Order: sequence, then structure tokens, then C-alpha cells
Amino acid sequence: MTTFVEQEIAHIARVMPQSLAGNFEEPVMGPEYWRRRLHALLRQNHLTHMQLATVDTMLRQLDGFESLGRWMPQPRKVERMVVRTRREDRAPAAV
Repeated sequence: MTTFVEQEIAHIARVMPQSLAGNFEEPVMGPEYWRRRLHALLRQNHLTHMQLATVDTMLRQLDGFESLGRWMPQPRKVERMVVRTRREDRAPAAV
């Protein structure tokens, strides 16, 4: 059974990057909104070490977003490598 705090942390971790990195000129929900939500979680006295570390990581991500003006990390672009072989590049068969 997950607690309210765990559900809230999971929700913020899932939704915050999408709201900040959306395809809009301005974020759907700005960093100040997410910072308020995370600080509200920190004010609760019963967070575990892992929960504190997760909230701290998300606050650092917000700092990065504000300093760079974009969400980090950017999704990695995977490029397909096309390998072409040419018949004349092959060694001639031994006779």
C-alpha cells in the first residue's frame, strides 16, 4: 500500500517534466508551481531518506530548467545507422 506522499512524489516526477518540456512557448505549469508543490512535501516531517532524496533531485532538475531555459535531460535522439555495401568494395573471389 503506497502512502499519499509516495503517490504525490510519483505523480510530480511523472508530470513535471512533461509540463515543463511541452511544445509550448511557455510551460503548462511553471517551475514556481512545481517548486511550491515540492516544498509542501518537504514540510511534512515523516519523509523517508529515499523520499527526501527524490524531492531533492526534482528540485535540482527545476534549478537546471530555470538556468538553461529548457528541461534537462533532453530525450536522446537515436539515429539509425545505415550500412551500405557495394559490390566493388568486396574482395574478388579467389579462383
